[in-house]
Amino acid sequence: MHAKRARGDDDRSSQHTAKRPRVTASHPPSLPKRDRLSPLSDELLLRILSFLSVDQLLFDVSPVSRRFHRLAGDSQLWKAHYYARFVLPRAMRIPGFREGQAGMMGGPGKGQGHKLHYSGRRRLWADGRKGGVVADKTGSRGERLGLGRYGEGLEEEAEHKPISWKRQYKIRHNWARGKCAVEELRLGEGEAETERKVLVKVVEGVAVTADARFGLRAWDLKSREVVAHTRLDGEDDRGDFHVDEVPSCIAIDEAGADDAATTVAVGFENGGFSLWKLHLKEKSFERLYQHPKSRNGELIGMALSFPYLLTATRSVLVSLYTFDIPVEASQTTALDDLKTPKPHQGVPSPYLLTSLKSHTSRAPLALSIRTTAATTIASIAYTFSTRNGWSIGMQDLHIKPNPKDSASTREISATKLAYTAAVDSGTSAPPSLLSPSSSPSSSPSPTAEPGPTTLCYTHPYLLAALPDNTLVLHLVTSTSSALTLSPGIRLWGHTSGISDAEITSRGKAVSVSERGDEMRVWELEGGARPGSGRSVEIRAEGGEAAEEEEEDKWEERKNWVGFDDEMVIVLKEGRSGRESLLVYDFT
Repeated sequence: MHAKRARGDDDRSSQHTAKRPRVTASHPPSLPKRDRLSPLSDELLLRILSFLSVDQLLFDVSPVSRRFHRLAGDSQLWKAHYYARFVLPRAMRIPGFREGQAGMMGGPGKGQGHKLHYSGRRRLWADGRKGGVVADKTGSRGERLGLGRYGEGLEEEAEHKPISWKRQYKIRHNWARGKCAVEELRLGEGEAETERKVLVKVVEGVAVTADARFGLRAWDLKSREVVAHTRLDGEDDRGDFHVDEVPSCIAIDEAGADDAATTVAVGFENGGFSLWKLHLKEKSFERLYQHPKSRNGELIGMALSFPYLLTATRSVLVSLYTFDIPVEASQTTALDDLKTPKPHQGVPSPYLLTSLKSHTSRAPLALSIRTTAATTIASIAYTFSTRNGWSIGMQDLHIKPNPKDSASTREISATKLAYTAAVDSGTSAPPSLLSPSSSPSSSPSPTAEPGPTTLCYTHPYLLAALPDNTLVLHLVTSTSSALTLSPGIRLWGHTSGISDAEITSRGKAVSVSERGDEMRVWELEGGARPGSGRSVEIRAEGGEAAEEEEEDKWEERKNWVGFDDEMVIVLKEGRSGRESLLVYDFT
């Protein structure tokens, strides 16, 4: 074995020489002697930051210092990002938008084009359930409960109610990802009520509930507290009670709702109904009108746009009332079964404009009232059986003032009818193969008629939930001379029976499965091509629901869903029959 050669002095010196550069290179580079950003004004820095992306603002700029944290959260920067991500893609679908001046706009970081973002008009910027933006948490109580009213543009509105565009971006981002926090809101304590379920409606951050035991209550969804409460019989007692008039349906005047008050209508099993005014500032309910019980039977649906009220009974008797009564009409009202008005009535007895009776239509029904520039339109969507299956029909009632006598009551000037193509019942699952939602408690008999389980209509979208775990979307085209329904577009995504769904006039829909925790958000604006309906599953982070066992979740039932711009509200029925509200918060 050869002996190792001894290392010479030259080798040791060369090794030391080679190590020195490595030690020297490991030192960090020296910082520049002059800070070129700090001396700049906020205006120049904002101009520089306008070229950065959202991730760069959040993770690279904001942690640098307090000043850069404040600048990175500037509302004008986030206003441009909000426009580029959530408004501009919608505007590009408007015919002629690309060829116009607005079509030359670019997103953040695309040069001078982004200056036009700050003069967006109402129709381009409007978003959310009522065409507004979500009020800031730091605002007044009225701002937190309402979306606010637009002026001529957003700049005029911002003078009165500053908008946090970073918060708006965060909320829309959470909606797009289905990311939210969940909290359960107990509706009452004590023994479970098995006679009748709780009715819920949501409008602008307020949930209104009605039931025979606790009466009419308004919940502030921010604080999770009851802000107004009254008995359904009009008494002021706030204790536990039970009245003979069991509520069966509820409606809210969303078009007339504002930060101060909103109108609520409650229908009963005995055929009567009542009208209430919810005063948010005074935290009270005011009873406006009480209609006596009727021989027509239980009310199963209502639509309210004051002064018009549309009701439907279980036997599909649809009635259209108006509370706008001239003096001569109020003296000779057409309601023969009206009794003497009770004390403290806030509005006169309504006038029956028309009553429609169908012997072929059946539930589910969807009622709607909307106002245009020239007329008010009351719409009825219904289901009817055909020779081999079923179909969905729609009827529009156009209400206009009498051209011969402007002082008289309004009259129905036109009636339009439309229906979808018949669906063969053989293409749907037979009753024995329905989803788990078709339990004995939800279906009266195993031989239930085929067709939709739920209908919801907000012009121009008609959405139907089918027993095969799918949704069908129809676009409604309504003019003064015609009413048409587009062919149905099947929407896939749910893996269990759909309990309820709701859709807004801007094409955002939320659907919930009756069993389990499956809930999806759909973006359907302008319709969707077959199979292209984009949906996101809502996944709650934290909360008690995430800790429950899967078997317990399956025993619970989700009976109703509603939402506004910040939250989704689901009515849950537990194994014992006790009901509660699940609040999914996207803020």
